[in-house]
Amino acid sequence: MIPVPADREFTVNYSLNGYVPQVVPVRPRSGPDATVDVAGGGGSDTYGAQPELAPNPVYAQLQPAAPPAPTRKGRSKPRGPKQPPPLQQ
Repeated sequence: MIPVPADREFTVNYSLNGYVPQVVPVRPRSGPDATVDVAGGGGSDTYGAQPELAPNPVYAQLQPAAPPAPTRKGRSKPRGPKQPPPLQQ
């Protein structure tokens, strides 16, 4: 588990080689649709009320990155010894 600030918005960053990275904003949920989770199942000796975060769980589906642009390496024909000019008659 990673500790995060629950009193303000933060971001979760996903990245993987070969995929487009994504950033997901996460914020504390407040208002009438907010619920409070009591860690440990209740009681005075528990961790207390934990604010609900939205989205929860945080989810992102990474998209494959575009292939790199082809690079030009110069001439496609290998350079060899220079050919002599044709014989003139």
